[in-house]
Amino acid sequence: MEILTNILYYVIPFIILLGILVFVHEFGHFIVARLLGVKVVAFSIGFGKELWSHTDKKGTCWKISAVPLGGYCQFLGDADASSTTSKSLSKLSKEEKAMAFPLQKTWKKLLIVVAGPWFNYLLAVLIFIGIFFAYGRMVHPSVVGGVIEGGAAAEAGIIKGDEILSINGKLTPDFQTLSNEVMLSQSDEADVEIKRPIDVTLRAQELEVEQCGDIKNEKIIGVRSIEAQIDQDTGEKERVPAIIDDVMVGSPAESAGIMKGDVLESINGVGINYFDELRQYVDQHNDEDLQIKGHRMLNLRVVLKDTDFEGDVGGKTKRRMLGVQSTPEMAFSEKLSFTKAVVAGFRETYDITAMTLRGVWQMITGQRGGRDVGGIIRIAEMSGDVSKTGGVIGFIYFMALLSVNLGLINLFPIPVLDGGNIVIFLIEMVIGRDLKENIKDYIFKFGLLIILAIMLLATWNDILHLANRLFY
Repeated sequence: MEILTNILYYVIPFIILLGILVFVHEFGHFIVARLLGVKVVAFSIGFGKELWSHTDKKGTCWKISAVPLGGYCQFLGDADASSTTSKSLSKLSKEEKAMAFPLQKTWKKLLIVVAGPWFNYLLAVLIFIGIFFAYGRMVHPSVVGGVIEGGAAAEAGIIKGDEILSINGKLTPDFQTLSNEVMLSQSDEADVEIKRPIDVTLRAQELEVEQCGDIKNEKIIGVRSIEAQIDQDTGEKERVPAIIDDVMVGSPAESAGIMKGDVLESINGVGINYFDELRQYVDQHNDEDLQIKGHRMLNLRVVLKDTDFEGDVGGKTKRRMLGVQSTPEMAFSEKLSFTKAVVAGFRETYDITAMTLRGVWQMITGQRGGRDVGGIIRIAEMSGDVSKTGGVIGFIYFMALLSVNLGLINLFPIPVLDGGNIVIFLIEMVIGRDLKENIKDYIFKFGLLIILAIMLLATWNDILHLANRLFY
């Protein structure tokens, strides 16, 4: 029964996910090639043994193959699925040469190659727009709902209820941004800006107060304001904001935990902006309990570390993290108009791209290791987890996320990938002629080595991650 469950939640969603993303990517190549008059010989989802095929009226063989780990468009003039140029171009008829990919103008080849990643980005944008417009945008404020025992946050003194405003100077308006900034932190040390809520109840007491050289008793809570500023235009003192500059020793405020720098916002539900409003209210209600609310700004140095936590679908996971949990009851769905949904869809796509590029750049420059590189196994695992816990909408969102990454990765200037071909075509446009085939062959082999090295690293990371999840 467990095997059937895993097939249902992990294998099938993975095949569906990868199949759709590969189809969209290759369809981008296909449709632009057709529009530009280039013949597509084969359109395949998967590699290896052919499971199903159909040849349409224009001579394109549509195929589903046994190994669902990719796909390809083979154009007329290509020697194989990897689009290396056929050596028998001279045997083609005049009509066939007009439709052969290698014999097209460079700008046409460039558009056909770029179309694959473009379509992945288009799919992601459309999914984001659809979700945001139909369901709204779920926002989890960056308010700490819980602190993992023994984690970095607990050791730094972060507590439940704290609002995390920024990490290393980067604003964190929601929990997703917070998680991203922790993940991309270049150092294990992070500067965290926190807004801590204050909610205390106290009662005024008689304390000795010095005024104009005289000592007298007053019923007060024992706080002093910051110094009043002089208005440059009028020369008069400006009203002082409700910010605490000093707390009297032995006062009710000190006993309640109020500290210098605290910003007061209300007293017994009455909003206060200035210190004189606080003083006036206390004078008028000094025989009553006073509930004071406000906030305290803190800047903490947190040492990030690998932390164990229980995943949503069981099994322990370890990763470098701050060690805080969100507050689900504070999450809200932000309803968006169609126009705002379009803007948010493009913004979401941009943010994912920027975050991915930051991570890649940090790896290239040695600011972070390669342990975050994941491959097919990790994608299968994540798609299964999302299908279990996130429902259909969560799965579709995850598809859009992967579509952005697939489109971006294919734009990297690595030979074999679309980005490598884009670089070659741009060079050819600059120099005004095609590069020699033997040069292209060397470039292709070099790119293949890079891809194989990345795949080996990703597979090794996936195996370690899976072993840690299953057996830790």
